Amino acid sequence: MGSIARVSESLSEGALAEKFRAAEQGVTQLRLLVVLVGSASYPWLDKTGHVPGLAYLLLGLGGLYALGLYLGNPLLRDRVVLPVTLTSTCDSLFVMGWLYATGGVYTHYHPLIVLNVVAVGLRFTPRVTVLCTLLMGVFYLLVLGAMGQLLEYPVLALLNAAQLFMAGLLGLICSRMVLEQLVAKFELQKRLRTEEKLARSEAALAEAQAIARMGSWTWEVSTDFHTWSSELYRILGHTPERVASHEALLESMHPEDRRPFWETLERALGGLPTLHGEFRLLQASGQVRWIHIWGKVARDEAGKAVRVSGTAQDITERKTLETRLAVADRMAALGTLAGGVAHEINNPLTFITSNLLYLEESLGPVAADQLPHIEEMRKAVFDAREGAHRVRTIVRELRTFSRVEDARRVPVDVHRGLDFAISMAAQELRPRARLVRDYGQIPAVLGDETRLGQVFLNLLVNAAQAIPEGNPGEHTVTVHTHLSESGQVQVEIRDTGSGMRPEVLARIFEPFFTTKPVGVGTGLGLSICHGIVAAHGGSISARSELGKGTVFTVLLPATDAPLAVPQKAVTPPRPVRARILIIDDEPMVSASLRRTLKDSYDVTALLGMEALHRLLGGEVFDVIVCDLAMPDITGMELYDRLRESRPELAARMIFLTGGAFTPRAGEFIAQAQYWLEKPVEVPALRNLLQQVIHETRRPTGEEGPGRAPPEGGS
Repeated sequence: MGSIARVSESLSEGALAEKFRAAEQGVTQLRLLVVLVGSASYPWLDKTGHVPGLAYLLLGLGGLYALGLYLGNPLLRDRVVLPVTLTSTCDSLFVMGWLYATGGVYTHYHPLIVLNVVAVGLRFTPRVTVLCTLLMGVFYLLVLGAMGQLLEYPVLALLNAAQLFMAGLLGLICSRMVLEQLVAKFELQKRLRTEEKLARSEAALAEAQAIARMGSWTWEVSTDFHTWSSELYRILGHTPERVASHEALLESMHPEDRRPFWETLERALGGLPTLHGEFRLLQASGQVRWIHIWGKVARDEAGKAVRVSGTAQDITERKTLETRLAVADRMAALGTLAGGVAHEINNPLTFITSNLLYLEESLGPVAADQLPHIEEMRKAVFDAREGAHRVRTIVRELRTFSRVEDARRVPVDVHRGLDFAISMAAQELRPRARLVRDYGQIPAVLGDETRLGQVFLNLLVNAAQAIPEGNPGEHTVTVHTHLSESGQVQVEIRDTGSGMRPEVLARIFEPFFTTKPVGVGTGLGLSICHGIVAAHGGSISARSELGKGTVFTVLLPATDAPLAVPQKAVTPPRPVRARILIIDDEPMVSASLRRTLKDSYDVTALLGMEALHRLLGGEVFDVIVCDLAMPDITGMELYDRLRESRPELAARMIFLTGGAFTPRAGEFIAQAQYWLEKPVEVPALRNLLQQVIHETRRPTGEEGPGRAPPEGGS
């Protein structure tokens, strides 16, 4: 049955049902009052009665029933629908039985059935009220028929039935009024709640935008109508009274960024689904702030742009933090490459530079006077040393990725930076694709070679990782350079990898956005690349097609300044002769150092374990030059053994490191007293040898090399 209680609960989630329960409590009190009045008035109003025994029985049962409902109604508040249906049925049966017991058509309690019908109208929907009225009318006539009064007093019976139907009409009116009131109250409450939620939502959105420093905007292209949020007004430095427009936006932008913004917007209107970019704002105080604009283009069925909407976030603080975050990203970009590359290059580079220095010193002016063609050999050796020095510089520049330093703006050969990045990324590229160099004639650019190398390295590694391993013959990574129409140096890095979806492409320069698994990368690489290129006055962009590959384009301002020429190294003075032990697992490193130092020192070259046995056996040296990373025994382990047994020798150790640090090795080198990075510069080694000899030899008059008293630590 369709009760008003059920309707009220479904409409207002129980809020209006509480009001109905209060009305139901009133019906319960009325029922109890009717029973009490009937008990008191029955002996006076009906002296004879039709069935007095039944009447008194009904009064007793009705009293218990009414009292029970009165006391138990609060317990049924969560199951209000069932009691309404049940009690209405019981009320109807009680009324019919009472009418039968008190005289039928002559009863003095006929108004009870009228009240019962009205109560039904208050408690049920109009449809159910009509049905209940008809049922009670039929039952009333059946009761009169059972008493033999329907045929005996037909007119009076019909008049009472008509009165009953009139009460049903009154109940129907009451039912409609109650239902309409419930619906009206519900609609009003719903509207008020909606308005309240909308107000709270707008306040929360405004607060969230203020916290995130992100404003929202909408541009209706057809009508050129602009809508800005209050936070966007604040970011742009305008008051809400200012009419939102392109002119107002451009007025706030840095003059150098107005044209790039227009070009970005035109590309989006021309076919791209989204637009994004980072642009500068120039405030009235002269302060420059950064905003990141994101937008989405809505088009009609013909593909014409009808609406552009998006956000603009103040990212000035993020730009400031990018310098600090660059340290973590540089290490993530090199990752597995830096340690192995440095160690593998530094060892051969050490004996290359040492042997070249030995040849250059051997082919001195005296030899040139005797054999004139030796001068050409000396020049060739010198050129080879310069080339090795450039390789050494490149390897050492890897370490600049872990240091925060001011950008050096000098003329840079872009091709040299690309070659450096290609060599660093070779390990990632080789199993995935063929590398194609397509270099054009381009001028130098003014910038920092190391940081530009970081950009190219990151792009090459990303290109390699977009290609699956195993079929390098089927894929290519192409590096193309040429001079753009605008006179800028243009570098394109293309791959034939998996490509990117438009929604991914739109976010690739967003900080911390990454499609790589957790623990692989930080999502900062392309963001920092964007910052480095922008700091050089250039731009970086990307285009991609899913399944066909990606193209990254870097534009850099050209310069006419000449490239810097490296200075020649200064030859150190001849050292004081002493006894030197060289410990290295690379025989050519030991041989080259021995060959270079043998004219000034008594040099012995040994492997790790052999050297340890001879040192523990009592042999002495003025200085021990030891590689930090060796397969049989590390320099750290050898140092610990000597510090326990022969601390005076441990204090004379110079450690050579190729840069492949473990955490323990990093801590060890940080506290070591004497150490050099590979590739070793022989002049620096000679100077350090003399320093160790001077600091560890005993005073004059005491015999024997290496007889210095024990010294603490390294």
